[in-house]
Amino acid sequence: MNKYPALLLVILLFVSGCTGKKEKKSIKEIRVAFINTKLSEKSNNFIIGVRDGTTDKQIALNQLKTLLKEVGTEFSSIDPRVQLSGQHVFPLKGYSPQISIGDATDEGYIPGRYDFFDVNNHKGHPALDIFISDTNQDCLDDITNSPIDILSLTSGVVLATEQNWDTASTLRGGKYIWIYDPSEKYLIYYAHNNSLYVLPGQIVQPGDKIATCGRTGLNAFKKRSPTHLHLMVINSCDVDPPFLHVDPPGKRAIIVRA
Repeated sequence: MNKYPALLLVILLFVSGCTGKKEKKSIKEIRVAFINTKLSEKSNNFIIGVRDGTTDKQIALNQLKTLLKEVGTEFSSIDPRVQLSGQHVFPLKGYSPQISIGDATDEGYIPGRYDFFDVNNHKGHPALDIFISDTNQDCLDDITNSPIDILSLTSGVVLATEQNWDTASTLRGGKYIWIYDPSEKYLIYYAHNNSLYVLPGQIVQPGDKIATCGRTGLNAFKKRSPTHLHLMVINSCDVDPPFLHVDPPGKRAIIVRA
């Protein structure tokens, strides 16, 4: 904890290659609650524009402010039973922080002047890498010989996903998912997934299966990288510049909170 004295919180998680590997999806695993289609497309296209650097940063900042308000309004209009604000679920099914993170002193959290608007070219590593037991790097748990489900940490709305990735891609996050939790104002990024089980605009609850743990991404697929979930949570409450920009020692609120 002394390593990051200015972090707001240290693990939002204390609660309670594999490319080409296909997994059969059950219709029952895909939730049917969505925000409107137009807004879903808008959010996904926004993330792509930021990711690929095709949108000016100031324009993107203004667009994001508007987008999060629109998504929050849409989210608040749905059945309250699917909102479940304030509830948190550890995102690796069958694992715990003690098993996959350890004592939280060497989880790789490095703010390094991270800027949301440099998504695929950002500096630092303001996230937790949460590891699974996968000695032979086949994306299957060593004990169960089964894929490890990635669960939604909170309730929220899926802003964007990347379903396609191969080893020639330069995408650092591989098959990723961005989820916005309007109740807590968190932007949550799940990266290096194998198979995705959600779509842009989809409403998720804490504990919903959203993906399986994988090895997709520019560096994550290489043999030197153990199989893991890359989890980043950004506090989007600060809407003034430098919005979503973390300067050492991290006062601008990247997570991870208990």
